[in-house]
Amino acid sequence: MSDQYRRAQADPEEIIKAARRRARAASSRRRSLVGEADAAPAFDGNLAVQPAPVEAPAETAPAAAPAAPQRETVVIPRTKIAERPAAKPAPEPVEVPRPAFVGGIVALVVAGIVGLLLLNTVINEDAYHLQELRSQANELDETEQALADELTQLNSPNNLQAKASEYGMVNPDLVTFLYLPGGQTVEVPWNEE
Repeated sequence: MSDQYRRAQADPEEIIKAARRRARAASSRRRSLVGEADAAPAFDGNLAVQPAPVEAPAETAPAAAPAAPQRETVVIPRTKIAERPAAKPAPEPVEVPRPAFVGGIVALVVAGIVGLLLLNTVINEDAYHLQELRSQANELDETEQALADELTQLNSPNNLQAKASEYGMVNPDLVTFLYLPGGQTVEVPWNEE
């Protein structure tokens, strides 16, 4: 297990010191409120009554000892506590109609699935259309290549001579060349090369 997830361990000495401090504070508060242990007050609700000192009978007490001062009894009047209103019972929990909630969730899931199916159908339809266009483009490329090959074959000199003789054309005996800018003409016999 990683050090990051470990709980910090408390030092036992620190726990003991803290408990002693709390005990000293509590006892000093108690002493300041009620006096020393031999004069502990009696508690009755909100009234704190100091006990009256018990005096020894006069004949047994030595004459030389002075009498202890009398403590007065302090009576703290009870404050009137405002009456609390009677506790109302907790309201009944509101029950959400479960069939409506479940029906709403089911409708949401069904709508999501139908939406996904429609989206998938549209995407597949576009994919089929794209495939058709690609195959049509391939066919057109093949047709263009075939037409270009046929045109190259028709433009060859052997093919032109065959077509010309087919239409009744014959080779001339003399060929006339015109030279510019002087306008001179020169006639040369036909050479098949």
